[in-house]
Amino acid sequence: MAEERTKFIANPTQKLFIEHRPFEGYKRPRNWPKDVKPQVIDLFSCRMGEGKSAALCWGIWFHTKHNPRAKHAVIRDTWENCRDTTMQEFLKWFPDGVYGKLVKSEKTFTWNPGTGLNGSVTFMGMDDEKDAGKLQSRDLAGISVDEPSPAAGTGGIDEMIFTTALTRLRQPGMQWYMAKLAQNNPDESHWTYQKFVDPGTKGYLNFQTRTPENIEHLPPGYYEQMKKDLSSRPDLQRRFVEGTFGFQQLGQAVCPLFSDTTHLVDNLEPVPGCELWLSWDGGLTPVCTIVQIAPDGRLYVLDALSETDGGIYQLIEDKVFPLLKTKYSKFKGKWHHTGDPTLENRDQSDSRQSPVRVIKRMLGGTWRKGPKDIEPGVNPLNRRLGLLGPGGKGMILVDKRNAKGIWHALRGGWHYSKHGSTTSPSPVKNHPHSDFGDSMRYLCGVLFPEGEMRPAKGHYNTPHYANYGPSTIGGASAKTLRPDKLKIPSDFRTF
Repeated sequence: MAEERTKFIANPTQKLFIEHRPFEGYKRPRNWPKDVKPQVIDLFSCRMGEGKSAALCWGIWFHTKHNPRAKHAVIRDTWENCRDTTMQEFLKWFPDGVYGKLVKSEKTFTWNPGTGLNGSVTFMGMDDEKDAGKLQSRDLAGISVDEPSPAAGTGGIDEMIFTTALTRLRQPGMQWYMAKLAQNNPDESHWTYQKFVDPGTKGYLNFQTRTPENIEHLPPGYYEQMKKDLSSRPDLQRRFVEGTFGFQQLGQAVCPLFSDTTHLVDNLEPVPGCELWLSWDGGLTPVCTIVQIAPDGRLYVLDALSETDGGIYQLIEDKVFPLLKTKYSKFKGKWHHTGDPTLENRDQSDSRQSPVRVIKRMLGGTWRKGPKDIEPGVNPLNRRLGLLGPGGKGMILVDKRNAKGIWHALRGGWHYSKHGSTTSPSPVKNHPHSDFGDSMRYLCGVLFPEGEMRPAKGHYNTPHYANYGPSTIGGASAKTLRPDKLKIPSDFRTF
């Protein structure tokens, strides 16, 4: 009976994921470098119905079989989800009382020595403070993270939990250590996509099914019916049915006119001689978006930078200053700043300081505060997104790689919440989408207050392009925005 219940034939991608190890064979080579930790960090991403949770369970079995006494931790976002789904899947393949013993009070399954396995598996929900405390005090051989990216809506596992769990992979006597994650194809803005796919991390592998591999074990017409059921959610169709990466559309997009085809560009190059605009959003997750008005009137969104758990000073020091010093070295301080008007507020700990003063002191350039209200910035942005230039491309172009934060925000990550027929008056605050979205609305509220660019007698900073350019910027002439003599701070003498 036990053999019948545990019969499992892995699909090709499942098998690769389950049996992946850092070396051939099952014993660490004698010449394995002492300074290199023998471990695998793998993600199994797939459409629905591909057996991702089963792959996690059998990954634990495979690792324990070749690493006696291995202690494993299975992690999910909440204890209820862990208990009702992941643990039930595990017990389906390895029944309590047959393959081991489950002590419910400890949430721990211990393998029966008669199975030839020796070790334990502890189930954890990361909404339980006790479980989080246990994780930090354990020496583990392996971790298995189920659904780190939310399927639809909220939930999932925070990146910090995963990072902390990796530090616990240090149980003595193991041939190798394993960290396995399994989920439906994630949103492209989720940390799992960024760590395992683009840009990726050295030593991290993503195992992704290209075509359905589990159809014979699914009801007839499984994916066809799911596609019909998700007809109103093309974002979920891409992830759950088609098996590709996509983005999770929640609520109502702030910028419904944004189109990858119209507004997205690979390798967007800055135009020499045209001044830059840096748009800022503050807080402890500040962002800076670097744009340029090209001679043909298009707005080039060149770079989008952010800082996690820092401030404006840290963002400038870590990312903005190095980029201006290298990529934009030829511009030599020819830039202006705009952004959140609250950045002008003085620091309570030092009334002589404010984020704007820090920006101007460290980078130089002029400052124009963006609009406080939503509509004066969002409306010009949307009107601008609705305009087409030569070749059918938009009058706003976004660099796909260097301005990824803006891309993800404008395509729907920046959104209004919807409850039935009611839509929230303001966009949802959800870093980084809302932060990058705000940087764009501040910018467009200043540059395009009427939502349009009018022909001018001369380009405001490049005389060579005499027939193009804005006649006004934010209601002021270009001349009033450009100081007679731009003072560059001493930090920029290397320019």
